[in-house]
Amino acid sequence: MTRFKIKKNFQKAGVKAKSITVEMMHQASRKLNIRQASLTTFAILGASFGFATFSSPASAALFVRDSFNDAALSIDAFGSTSNNGTLQTNVPVGASILKAYLYASSIWNYSPINDVKLNGNLLKVSDAVVVASDTNSTTTVLWDVTSLLSSLGGLQNHTIEELGDNDGETLVVAYKNASTTGFSSFIFDGALATTGDTTKFNFAQPYNNGDFLVSLASTYSYQPSGQFTTVDVTTNSTNSRRLTSSAGGQDDGEPANGALITAGGIGDSPTNPDPFASSEGGFRTDDELYNLALGNITDASPFIKSGDTFVELKTTNPSNNDNVYGLFVTSTFKTSRPSTSVPEPSALLGLLAFIAFGGFRLNRKQNKQVVTQD
Repeated sequence: MTRFKIKKNFQKAGVKAKSITVEMMHQASRKLNIRQASLTTFAILGASFGFATFSSPASAALFVRDSFNDAALSIDAFGSTSNNGTLQTNVPVGASILKAYLYASSIWNYSPINDVKLNGNLLKVSDAVVVASDTNSTTTVLWDVTSLLSSLGGLQNHTIEELGDNDGETLVVAYKNASTTGFSSFIFDGALATTGDTTKFNFAQPYNNGDFLVSLASTYSYQPSGQFTTVDVTTNSTNSRRLTSSAGGQDDGEPANGALITAGGIGDSPTNPDPFASSEGGFRTDDELYNLALGNITDASPFIKSGDTFVELKTTNPSNNDNVYGLFVTSTFKTSRPSTSVPEPSALLGLLAFIAFGGFRLNRKQNKQVVTQD
């Protein structure tokens, strides 16, 4: 079998970057009409028996985008070097659509990210929200496409077209009907620090029962090649228990730049993977969809047990070059809407500088990645 591998060609830019003043950065932001996302998060999650606190450090660049009571999520991703394909939604007939977000990510160290069309509707990057990141070399943006997907029923295909090379798109839809009563859903986005981040949920009341579904979304992650993310779970009853050693890969794309994307969702199983399986087994070793109310092949006991008062997720990317930009959570117990903090001033300046460079396409080919065939 032909094996692909990722190689990086570090090229000299040939152009000396000019200094950018704060005013120039503001001008760039206004010209692109892009809004910034928060780099820190403090969210209050209220459960049916109390409340829980979610916190994320400033370096994580991850925040709660939205939350929904009595709701569930439909998640799917697409990636192809042809720049054309389909995204799916799986929503029960008659369900109410609460929100729909479309994410798009650039290829690692490439700029800019390109416009897309969803079901023929043009979505411009200048109208998108930048998912803030000061932790890696990828830009991720999102559009609110609720008005384009207001009527859904069953498993449906939606056309997606990239007007230039992106690394893929992810469609997340929140919906509700009688079957989702008592559920809560959360959409987190940003960029988990490639060197490691911790996301912690503290529960005021001891955990009793209920599913805790976790979906990860990432780009620029090729397997088998040594690119993978690990996730460890800590609770009162267990210390740093491995959930996966092989998150990532091109599950929803192809083994090439412009299609290195995966997201746990439609077509995947919440059955947890072998926690110590290597990514060398291929991109389907882990489908990036997990249920912490279950165990795994090495330990059948659930990750969260009765009496636990917190659950903590520790993510680490040993290759230091995967873009983990989405974390989507659905629980079968009630929670309240989280609140988020405002961006730190230094973070805003850094993001504006990045937008200025990306928007004007400076150093586009610096640190370019290519996929080669042995």
